[in-house]
Amino acid sequence: MTRLLKSRFAWQFAGGFLIGTLGMGAVHVVDAHAKTAPAPAAIHATR
Repeated sequence: MTRLLKSRFAWQFAGGFLIGTLGMGAVHVVDAHAKTAPAPAAIHATR
């Protein structure tokens, strides 16, 4: 187990996972604001 933790592959995998997680979080925040901003105007226009 300690050999796996010291391997370069394990650290590259963990680093890629961390970068992917941060990227998904950034896209989710940007995407959520983009879709929810015009919603109230569209709802009031249909009433």
